[in-house]
Amino acid sequence: MTIRRTEGSTPVALRPTTDTSAPAKAKNVLRVKDGFESVSRTGAAAGAQPTAAAAATTQAAQAAPAQATSAQAGRLPLDSKEAQQAIQTSLKHLTPPLTASNLLAANKAGPTLAPKSVEVDELGMTHVRLDRVHEGVKVFGEQLISHLGADGKVSSVTGEQNPIPAGLGSQKPKLAPQQAIDIAKKELGGKADKQPSSERVIYQDAEGKYHSAYQVEIQQIAGQEKPKKQNYIIDANTGKVLESFNKIGGWTKNAPAALQVNGTASPNVAIPDKGQVQSKISIPDNVTVDQLSVDLNIKHTWSGDLKVSVTSPSGKTAVLQDRKGGSADDITGSFDLSEAFKGESAKGDWTITVEDKAARDTGTLNNWSLNISAKETTPPPTDPSDTPTGTADDLSMYSGHVDLKTTKNADGTYSLEDTTRGKGIVTYDANNKSTASGQTKINDNNDKWGEATDPERAKAGIDAHYGSAMTYDFYKEILGRDSIDGAGEKLVNYVHVKNNYVNAYWDGEKMSYGDGDGKTSGPLTTLDIAGHEITHGLTERTAGLIYSGESGGLNESFSDIMGTGVEWYAAQKNPEAKWNWTVGEAAWTPNNGDPDDGLRYMNDPTKDGYSVDNYKNYPKQTEVHGSSGISNNAFYLLVEGGKNRTSGLEVKGGIGMEDGLKIFGRALTTYMTPKTNFAQAREATIKAATDLYGADSNQVQKVKDAWTAVGVN
Repeated sequence: MTIRRTEGSTPVALRPTTDTSAPAKAKNVLRVKDGFESVSRTGAAAGAQPTAAAAATTQAAQAAPAQATSAQAGRLPLDSKEAQQAIQTSLKHLTPPLTASNLLAANKAGPTLAPKSVEVDELGMTHVRLDRVHEGVKVFGEQLISHLGADGKVSSVTGEQNPIPAGLGSQKPKLAPQQAIDIAKKELGGKADKQPSSERVIYQDAEGKYHSAYQVEIQQIAGQEKPKKQNYIIDANTGKVLESFNKIGGWTKNAPAALQVNGTASPNVAIPDKGQVQSKISIPDNVTVDQLSVDLNIKHTWSGDLKVSVTSPSGKTAVLQDRKGGSADDITGSFDLSEAFKGESAKGDWTITVEDKAARDTGTLNNWSLNISAKETTPPPTDPSDTPTGTADDLSMYSGHVDLKTTKNADGTYSLEDTTRGKGIVTYDANNKSTASGQTKINDNNDKWGEATDPERAKAGIDAHYGSAMTYDFYKEILGRDSIDGAGEKLVNYVHVKNNYVNAYWDGEKMSYGDGDGKTSGPLTTLDIAGHEITHGLTERTAGLIYSGESGGLNESFSDIMGTGVEWYAAQKNPEAKWNWTVGEAAWTPNNGDPDDGLRYMNDPTKDGYSVDNYKNYPKQTEVHGSSGISNNAFYLLVEGGKNRTSGLEVKGGIGMEDGLKIFGRALTTYMTPKTNFAQAREATIKAATDLYGADSNQVQKVKDAWTAVGVN
């Protein structure tokens, strides 16, 4: 997606020059988009150098070392002196010396690396992120990151450049951009919210073959339960769809196999003439019946003698058969009792009773089974006002008493506008529109939010505003980062999106929160949800992890990790805020907070019946939410220690939450690229831990142990 660039400069792709006496001036200007870039295959690990064939098209001029002169860490404007020095130093390091034979080819082909961002971290290191370009066309999802030490010299490089066939960029495609758009529209179906975009790219498929292609993005947000910024990679010569993915992940629950509850009994007992028998099945799962059927196998010489009934743990009884069947022998088959038991608790003993109502016929209750499609039991809502009052005077739904930073309006009221953090945090009311827009303020008369007399509509805004504030503070204090872009980017929230909407999402520019439907979820404005979705923005502004394949699983996982980090961070500051290793539990059933009722479980990803916790099972679950369990569990084991359920391998003792978050946060923003896979994520976190704590540190060893336990080596 095209995201506005916050540092206000346009990336410059530098042409080669033979003058090594001074920094080269930019001769070509190449506009580079922020945001996701998609491809399904990942390049090599950190430290790899570009091939001579690929690098020969760029030569940077000799420049002075890029010693950081900024007062603090953060993103540098690309046109600043410090950034330009770092770029020149990086390009010189990445490019072999030009010769007379390759100079002509270099000038003809155009630039091969286009600067995307330059950031200085708290260790004094500078990181230059460069997009790859081939014959003037962007190479989809391929980046190099040059890492400069405090001395201004390149210490390492993340990423690699594989050779690309000549002509893929310079030769005219057979398809025009509009033809690619038409293909994408047909694939998607439905009406787009606005005119789709098309961009020419070079794309590497799963087999490693490069294609001349178009990236087409079509937006469908208004009126959609699952909003889409669907991207298609379309071969520019054949029209074949090479890959597709949705940039907006959203916040929905995958149907877990665990909610299919079954029980079987094989009593094989005789049914006495004019008597009765009973058999019980015990269900341990604390779930609510949605649908229920009974499979029954009774052998009897006259089924018309029999009355069969089923009784739930609560004592409710439904008759399955009452002396029906005429002269037919036996009672076998499946019987639907959903209407009778819908809404009943499944937990406890279920009893089948078979009565013989007439003389002279006998038979046997061979076996029977219960088949329950269940919903998780929803405990009664809790009242946040019952929570002991803290020092803050604003009352939230999910985090107790909090301290909101607001702005006083001309009429004396206060609105949810925080000017104390970066370039600001603002929370608006979307007025239940299908697409969040406008600037409808959420106001309060006395700046004491959440009072009993306040409008009900303000509640969701309080939690969204607080969640953004805690996310900003978490980034600043724990990750050493000024908002998602490293330069204080404004965080914009909208609550009351659509009606009864069970979702929340980051769309590249802002947050949209639904109110939930009051049954499966309450307002999706909890701390971990806010941190999760805003971290999708952090990922867009940094690593740009592609939202498909292994990089997509990592994208979701790092949002889970940082969302849990925000929850943990807030709990250190606010005694009424609680944190755990369950994702989304506070909202998933209205105001619930039960750690056994969530979307995902980082301490045991398999608990949801959908996710995997070990890389050996990745082929069985490649969907990004399901595969996120691999790195989620690696992070949990790093922090807490313990065993991976699938491998049985143990990490003896963890390093604690703060160190774990610093390592994974640094790996994401500093050492990961759009195509990073699980193995490369391991290397990125090892490198980050080495930077922070030293190569021989306990933290580095625990990072290795945690990834090994989840099958990533």
